[in-house]
Amino acid sequence: MERKTTSIKIEPQLWKSVKKYCIDKEVDISEYLENLIKKDLKK
Repeated sequence: MERKTTSIKIEPQLWKSVKKYCIDKEVDISEYLENLIKKDLKK
């Protein structure tokens, strides 16, 4: 599947928390964010 590179603006502390969470869960940040977006769009 083709993927698009993009950038976002996010609060530094929130980004730090997301990075730590993804490291702890051994998941790529892009994959994590993509899954959150997909879940939200299903609602």
